[in-house]
Amino acid sequence: MKKILSIKGGGIRGIIPCVCLAAIERETGKLTRDLFDFVGGTSTGALLSAAIAAGIPASESLKVYTNQGPKIFSPTNSVERDALLVARGYQFDNAVLRKALGDTLGANAGMTINNSPIPVMIPAVDTLGHVWYFVKDAPTNAGTTGKYLLADVAVASACATTYHGAFNIPGLGYFADGGCGGQADPVYMICAEAFKDTSCFGTIDPADAVVISLGTGTYTPAAAPGPPKGLMANIEWVTSSLVDASETLAEQSTNRQWPGLLHAFNVALASEIDEADVSSIPTLLTLGAQMDWQSILKVL
Repeated sequence: MKKILSIKGGGIRGIIPCVCLAAIERETGKLTRDLFDFVGGTSTGALLSAAIAAGIPASESLKVYTNQGPKIFSPTNSVERDALLVARGYQFDNAVLRKALGDTLGANAGMTINNSPIPVMIPAVDTLGHVWYFVKDAPTNAGTTGKYLLADVAVASACATTYHGAFNIPGLGYFADGGCGGQADPVYMICAEAFKDTSCFGTIDPADAVVISLGTGTYTPAAAPGPPKGLMANIEWVTSSLVDASETLAEQSTNRQWPGLLHAFNVALASEIDEADVSSIPTLLTLGAQMDWQSILKVL
């Protein structure tokens, strides 16, 4: 069976799937890269996908979240963050995120999409609103995305609107989080790129495939909240609603198009956790340990 891994977006909540992957690596004695034939993700999932493709152990990626998270999502004071958002349209410096990923990839920081040892798919949205799906160049696609650095593409996908400013991919232009284009859960488009019957990139036969989707925690309130009050609350509601709706649609579409292939794993959050809430790191580590990685191994 060919194995495909998809990782959702969620900022600091990427700790949850990262802990899960670290457990799988400990159990199998193998890198995630050696367990899957195709990998992709959006936002924090894109960062993890880049590390996976570069052969970075999940335990090392986890240290980036726990040690570098407070720097990546600085300032942590909500009043200062809101002031920056109003003044310039975003809260955090994406150069800090880019350096953290480059340092993590180390000798593979210069790896391009084309040079990745395993196929990857990372979505990002340009400032014209067009969704790009970064995959290796192939005769079946436009052959325009494979030459770009894996690290640049991953950071572009991770620069969520209102959190980080748009990221410039040299030679291509400015991009924002793939979630802005409805790809907070990229599983459907990962399958479209991986499978040979879609005339995109891949050569995998759906009849000989299994798809694992890892979430970053989901929160369902007991009752629908009242309407948001004030500009900041409305901005937060719009961005979070966009992400939640696209995640639901992606799984539904995948299950309709390729019945029985998708195995989605996630954990329930007791309360909503903002994707920049670094104070939640201890909680996220606990939640990651609750991800059912034993069942994932059974599927694999």
